[in-house]
Amino acid sequence: MKSGEQQAKATAASGGRPRSPRIQQAILNAAVELVLEIGFKSLTIDAIAAKAGVGRMTIYRRWPNKAAIVMEAFVARVDPGTLFLSAKSYAESIRLQMRTMAKAFRGKDGALIRALLAEAQFDPELATALRERWTMPRRRMAIAYFEEGKRKRVFRPDADPNAIIDVLYAPIYYRLQMGTGPLSDAYIDEIFEHAMKGLMKA
Repeated sequence: MKSGEQQAKATAASGGRPRSPRIQQAILNAAVELVLEIGFKSLTIDAIAAKAGVGRMTIYRRWPNKAAIVMEAFVARVDPGTLFLSAKSYAESIRLQMRTMAKAFRGKDGALIRALLAEAQFDPELATALRERWTMPRRRMAIAYFEEGKRKRVFRPDADPNAIIDVLYAPIYYRLQMGTGPLSDAYIDEIFEHAMKGLMKA
């Protein structure tokens, strides 16, 4: 016979969801606040439930573990800043997207992603959730966008979209993690200008 927690996780896997959007948002908010207060390692489903004012079964009806909750909360907060929006030029849309991401990372969301990246080195569930909910979806979106840039002859024909991603975004994550300086618009523009000189079609 399954334990109560195993039954709850099975229910979560079947796609259940808290009926009230307000309750769901309260759970996501509670998870983010607790990660910033006590860290992901110390976070528990019981702590999230207590802070959100719900029962633990309410949480397990939607999420199988704490990593899934935290990643859903993070993606909901930061995802809009990962989109490439219309601008006066194709290249300028990349610069604006990078600036928007950096702006988000200058605040609470930056502290959150730093905590998640650090704990993902030791927590397999979090590492999987981070890769599947954040890293790979963003990467697939960027690859498609940069392939479009190659078709439009903005980038050199031999430019590898995977390499473009690493050249443009690795410095942002490095500075975020290592604290070597602010993620200012000036810093983003410098990264962008240096990278595009090498990537753009002459």
